[in-house]
Amino acid sequence: MAGNANIDGHGREVKIQVVTPWYPDRYSAYSGIFVKKQVDALTSLGHDVDVEMPVIYPAPLGDVPDDVYQAMDSLAQIDPSAVFASENGAVKVPAPVPSRSGDLGRAAAYEKSLARKRFWMPIESGITHAHLGIPTGLALLRLGVERLVVTEHQSTLDRVFGQPGATDAYEEVVANSSAFICVSEHLKKQIASKIEPTVAESIEIVPNIVDLADIPFRVRKGGPLNHWLYIGTIASHKGVELLLKAFKAYRETDRSAVLTIVGEGPQRPWVERFAAGSGLSGSLRLVGSVAHQAVGHYLADAGVFVHLSPAETFGIATIEAIGAGLPVVSLRNGGAESAWGEFETSAGRLLPQDADADDVVDAIRYLEDHHSRLDPALGRRLVEERYSPSQVARSLVDIYERIG
Repeated sequence: MAGNANIDGHGREVKIQVVTPWYPDRYSAYSGIFVKKQVDALTSLGHDVDVEMPVIYPAPLGDVPDDVYQAMDSLAQIDPSAVFASENGAVKVPAPVPSRSGDLGRAAAYEKSLARKRFWMPIESGITHAHLGIPTGLALLRLGVERLVVTEHQSTLDRVFGQPGATDAYEEVVANSSAFICVSEHLKKQIASKIEPTVAESIEIVPNIVDLADIPFRVRKGGPLNHWLYIGTIASHKGVELLLKAFKAYRETDRSAVLTIVGEGPQRPWVERFAAGSGLSGSLRLVGSVAHQAVGHYLADAGVFVHLSPAETFGIATIEAIGAGLPVVSLRNGGAESAWGEFETSAGRLLPQDADADDVVDAIRYLEDHHSRLDPALGRRLVEERYSPSQVARSLVDIYERIG
């Protein structure tokens, strides 16, 4: 929606088409919340933003039958919104993706589906902002989109680069985008190690938004940090197994300890089985997915935030915890060092990637014994200064206006 384009101190309104594979909806209130925050921040500065969200529909091996697309066209001819439905401000674009076609197959599917959507529901945009280099940025580049801005923030780039042809395709996206953005220096270095140095030089850094508007600040007064909190996907690549094993070790000396997990994911059944087999069921609170506005309640109620993912591009939940005044224990996963490593001594403890359960427990005991060395107010202030919606949105608008 358009507004007063002079609110942000820039001279004109910018029309932006955001294309993202992640966006909050009725099924996942937290998925892509960082993209939604950018959209809201840009809108609040008076810019006109529309969102397209390619949605993967798994298909069998081989080419998707033409009958599938003909059926979509027949229905879209009668009512485009019946095929391309809107939810929470985003238009969902069905993208049939053949099995085992990898990220390049997803890019090809996105390209075909976005072209079809735009035929039936044309767009008017000055800037197209894609989230993820592959598949989204590649799809839009091959669709012939001009003034393309790409933001990369996925933590599974090693998997992407491991696919045949993906590195060359990724370099194509970086080289031919009007602007290519990473959310952290760590992620930029990872990409730069895979592509030509002269191409990587153009990569810019604009962090994710960390919005503390709904997150109250509370200073802990010391004592046992026996209420652990984890917010995120319940999955092996997020370090959930180490989290449960560390909590089990901690609880052996503090039977009143509690672990709250906010989120859902494929490893939840394993967590439930482990808790039952280890006698932790009464100490484990599996909250499930909650609206982002409710996250502040859990942050305010906890004693320590524990996030043991071995690889992160940024780590929004961890930064939110720091903004809430919580001490944090995290692995050195790339994103953590980039986002808050220089004020680690004020906010918590960063552990080596090969840390085990005893190391995690030792870190929490250290924080309990050295609570006075923490400076949660400094952490809150730094989060507000670096990652506020207005700060990040202005950085994006500077890029949009530069490329015209």
